[in-house]
Amino acid sequence: MKILFADDHQLVRMALRCILLEAYPTAEIEEVDNTVDLFKKTIKGKWDIIISDLSFPGQSGLDVLKQIKAHTPKIPVLILSMYPAQEYAIRCITAGSSGYLTKDSIAGELIIAINQILSGRKYLNLEVAEILASSYENKSKANIHENLSDREYQIFKLLIEGTSMQEIAEKLFISINTVRSHKVHIQKKMNLQGDADMIKYGIQHHLD
Repeated sequence: MKILFADDHQLVRMALRCILLEAYPTAEIEEVDNTVDLFKKTIKGKWDIIISDLSFPGQSGLDVLKQIKAHTPKIPVLILSMYPAQEYAIRCITAGSSGYLTKDSIAGELIIAINQILSGRKYLNLEVAEILASSYENKSKANIHENLSDREYQIFKLLIEGTSMQEIAEKLFISINTVRSHKVHIQKKMNLQGDADMIKYGIQHHLD
Protein backbone atom coordinates (compact mmCIF):
# COMPACT_ATOMS: atom_id res chain seq x y z
CA MET A 1 0.00 0.00 0.00
CA LYS A 2 1.21 3.51 -0.87
CA ILE A 3 0.19 6.47 1.30
CA LEU A 4 1.05 10.13 0.73
CA PHE A 5 0.32 12.71 3.42
CA ALA A 6 0.82 16.45 3.63
CA ASP A 7 1.05 18.78 6.61
CA ASP A 8 3.29 21.79 7.21
CA HIS A 9 3.83 20.94 10.89
CA GLN A 10 6.64 18.49 11.61
CA LEU A 11 5.15 17.18 14.85
CA VAL A 12 1.88 16.34 13.11
CA ARG A 13 3.77 14.52 10.35
CA MET A 14 5.72 12.53 12.95
CA ALA A 15 2.53 11.55 14.76
CA LEU A 16 0.82 10.57 11.52
CA ARG A 17 3.75 8.44 10.40
CA CYS A 18 3.78 6.57 13.72
CA ILE A 19 0.03 5.86 13.58
CA LEU A 20 0.20 4.77 9.95
CA LEU A 21 3.22 2.51 10.40
CA GLU A 22 1.65 0.85 13.43
CA ALA A 23 -1.47 0.03 11.42
CA TYR A 24 0.26 -0.68 8.10
CA PRO A 25 3.85 -1.77 8.87
CA THR A 26 4.61 -2.77 5.26
CA ALA A 27 3.12 0.36 3.66
CA GLU A 28 5.19 2.74 1.57
CA ILE A 29 4.63 6.13 3.18
CA GLU A 30 5.81 9.50 1.90
CA GLU A 31 5.26 12.94 3.38
CA VAL A 32 5.42 16.53 2.14
CA ASP A 33 5.06 19.87 3.88
CA ASN A 34 3.60 22.04 1.11
CA THR A 35 0.96 21.97 -1.62
CA VAL A 36 3.41 22.26 -4.51
CA ASP A 37 5.22 19.04 -3.57
CA LEU A 38 1.90 17.40 -2.73
CA PHE A 39 0.58 17.98 -6.23
CA LYS A 40 3.87 16.99 -7.89
CA LYS A 41 4.05 13.71 -6.00
CA THR A 42 0.36 13.05 -6.59
CA ILE A 43 0.64 13.11 -10.38
CA LYS A 44 3.97 11.26 -10.44
CA GLY A 45 3.06 8.38 -8.13
CA LYS A 46 0.39 5.71 -7.83
CA TRP A 47 -1.12 6.25 -4.41
CA ASP A 48 -3.78 4.22 -2.66
CA ILE A 49 -4.78 7.21 -0.53
CA ILE A 50 -3.71 10.80 0.09
CA ILE A 51 -4.14 12.49 3.47
CA SER A 52 -3.89 16.26 3.53
CA ASP A 53 -4.22 19.21 5.86
CA LEU A 54 -6.16 22.31 4.75
CA SER A 55 -3.95 25.06 6.11
CA PHE A 56 -0.72 25.77 4.23
CA PRO A 57 1.17 29.00 3.51
CA GLY A 58 0.09 30.31 0.12
CA GLN A 59 -2.18 27.90 -1.70
CA SER A 60 -4.76 26.24 0.53
CA GLY A 61 -5.33 22.53 0.91
CA LEU A 62 -8.81 23.02 -0.56
CA ASP A 63 -7.28 24.48 -3.73
CA VAL A 64 -4.88 21.58 -4.17
CA LEU A 65 -7.67 19.10 -3.42
CA LYS A 66 -9.53 20.45 -6.45
CA GLN A 67 -6.38 20.16 -8.57
CA ILE A 68 -5.78 16.59 -7.43
CA LYS A 69 -9.35 15.54 -8.22
CA ALA A 70 -9.17 17.24 -11.62
CA HIS A 71 -5.97 15.39 -12.61
CA THR A 72 -6.26 12.12 -10.67
CA PRO A 73 -9.95 11.71 -9.80
CA LYS A 74 -9.64 8.06 -8.77
CA ILE A 75 -7.16 8.66 -5.94
CA PRO A 76 -9.13 9.11 -2.70
CA VAL A 77 -8.22 12.10 -0.54
CA LEU A 78 -8.90 12.29 3.20
CA ILE A 79 -8.82 15.79 4.66
CA LEU A 80 -7.37 16.01 8.15
CA SER A 81 -7.77 19.52 9.55
CA MET A 82 -7.59 21.63 12.67
CA TYR A 83 -10.79 23.41 11.56
CA PRO A 84 -14.12 22.21 13.02
CA ALA A 85 -16.23 20.19 10.60
CA GLN A 86 -18.95 22.85 10.38
CA GLU A 87 -16.44 25.26 8.83
CA TYR A 88 -15.00 23.22 5.97
CA ALA A 89 -16.48 19.71 5.73
CA ILE A 90 -19.15 20.58 3.16
CA ARG A 91 -16.67 22.47 0.97
CA CYS A 92 -14.23 19.56 1.07
CA ILE A 93 -16.80 16.86 0.35
CA THR A 94 -18.20 18.98 -2.49
CA ALA A 95 -14.68 19.40 -3.88
CA GLY A 96 -14.25 15.62 -3.99
CA SER A 97 -12.68 14.52 -0.72
CA SER A 98 -13.54 11.02 0.53
CA GLY A 99 -13.76 12.15 4.13
CA TYR A 100 -13.12 14.94 6.62
CA LEU A 101 -11.56 14.48 10.06
CA THR A 102 -10.49 17.01 12.66
CA LYS A 103 -7.00 16.51 14.07
CA ASP A 104 -8.30 15.88 17.58
CA SER A 105 -9.93 12.69 16.29
CA ILE A 106 -6.78 11.20 14.73
CA ALA A 107 -6.19 8.57 17.41
CA GLY A 108 -9.72 7.21 17.41
CA GLU A 109 -10.84 7.55 13.80
CA LEU A 110 -7.94 7.86 11.35
CA ILE A 111 -7.37 4.16 10.66
CA ILE A 112 -11.11 3.45 10.63
CA ALA A 113 -11.55 6.23 8.07
CA ILE A 114 -8.66 5.00 5.90
CA ASN A 115 -9.92 1.41 5.88
CA GLN A 116 -13.41 2.51 4.91
CA ILE A 117 -12.12 4.76 2.15
CA LEU A 118 -9.84 2.01 0.81
CA SER A 119 -12.90 -0.24 0.59
CA GLY A 120 -14.34 2.21 -1.93
CA ARG A 121 -16.65 4.20 0.34
CA LYS A 122 -16.58 7.71 1.74
CA TYR A 123 -16.00 8.16 5.46
CA LEU A 124 -18.55 10.44 7.08
CA ASN A 125 -18.57 10.34 10.85
CA LEU A 126 -21.71 11.31 12.74
CA GLU A 127 -20.76 14.98 13.02
CA VAL A 128 -20.05 15.40 9.29
CA ALA A 129 -23.12 13.37 8.31
CA GLU A 130 -25.34 15.62 10.46
CA ILE A 131 -23.78 18.75 8.94
CA LEU A 132 -24.39 17.46 5.40
CA ALA A 133 -27.95 16.45 6.23
CA SER A 134 -28.67 19.82 7.82
CA SER A 135 -27.18 21.62 4.82
CA TYR A 136 -29.38 19.61 2.45
CA GLU A 137 -32.52 20.28 4.49
CA ASN A 138 -31.81 23.99 4.73
CA LYS A 139 -30.56 24.58 1.20
CA SER A 140 -33.20 27.19 0.53
CA LYS A 141 -32.08 29.05 3.65
CA ALA A 142 -28.34 28.76 3.03
CA ASN A 143 -26.08 30.87 5.20
CA ILE A 144 -24.71 33.88 3.35
CA HIS A 145 -21.07 32.81 3.88
CA GLU A 146 -21.70 29.65 1.85
CA ASN A 147 -21.96 31.88 -1.24
CA LEU A 148 -18.36 33.04 -0.84
CA SER A 149 -15.71 31.54 -3.09
CA ASP A 150 -13.15 29.30 -1.37
CA ARG A 151 -10.53 32.10 -1.41
CA GLU A 152 -13.03 34.65 -0.12
CA TYR A 153 -14.08 32.30 2.66
CA GLN A 154 -10.43 31.67 3.58
CA ILE A 155 -9.80 35.43 3.86
CA PHE A 156 -13.12 36.01 5.66
CA LYS A 157 -12.15 33.41 8.26
CA LEU A 158 -8.79 35.07 8.83
CA LEU A 159 -10.36 38.52 9.12
CA ILE A 160 -12.90 37.48 11.76
CA GLU A 161 -10.12 35.73 13.67
CA GLY A 162 -8.44 39.13 13.99
CA THR A 163 -5.68 38.64 11.43
CA SER A 164 -4.56 41.93 9.89
CA MET A 165 -4.67 42.45 6.12
CA GLN A 166 -0.88 42.66 6.04
CA GLU A 167 -0.59 39.34 7.90
CA ILE A 168 -3.12 37.74 5.54
CA ALA A 169 -1.16 38.97 2.53
CA GLU A 170 2.04 37.46 3.92
CA LYS A 171 0.34 34.20 4.90
CA LEU A 172 -1.30 33.69 1.51
CA PHE A 173 1.55 35.17 -0.56
CA ILE A 174 -0.68 37.77 -2.17
CA SER A 175 -0.55 41.58 -2.19
CA ILE A 176 -2.29 43.63 0.46
CA ASN A 177 -4.29 45.29 -2.34
CA THR A 178 -5.62 41.87 -3.32
CA VAL A 179 -6.63 41.23 0.29
CA ARG A 180 -8.30 44.63 0.44
CA SER A 181 -10.18 43.93 -2.79
CA HIS A 182 -11.38 40.54 -1.50
CA LYS A 183 -12.52 42.17 1.74
CA VAL A 184 -14.63 44.70 -0.19
CA HIS A 185 -16.22 41.93 -2.29
CA ILE A 186 -16.88 39.83 0.83
CA GLN A 187 -18.66 42.66 2.60
CA LYS A 188 -20.74 43.42 -0.49
CA LYS A 189 -21.73 39.78 -0.97
CA MET A 190 -22.67 39.42 2.67
CA ASN A 191 -24.19 42.88 3.06
CA LEU A 192 -21.91 43.66 6.00
CA GLN A 193 -20.85 47.20 6.72
CA GLY A 194 -17.53 46.82 8.50
CA ASP A 195 -15.23 44.74 10.69
CA ALA A 196 -17.66 44.74 13.63
CA ASP A 197 -20.44 43.31 11.45
CA MET A 198 -18.09 40.64 10.10
CA ILE A 199 -16.99 39.58 13.58
CA LYS A 200 -20.58 39.57 14.84
CA TYR A 201 -21.62 37.36 11.91
CA GLY A 202 -18.73 34.98 12.61
CA ILE A 203 -19.73 34.63 16.26
CA GLN A 204 -23.41 34.11 15.43
CA HIS A 205 -22.56 31.35 12.96
CA HIS A 206 -19.84 29.77 15.12
CA LEU A 207 -17.10 30.58 12.62
CA ASP A 208 -14.82 32.47 15.03
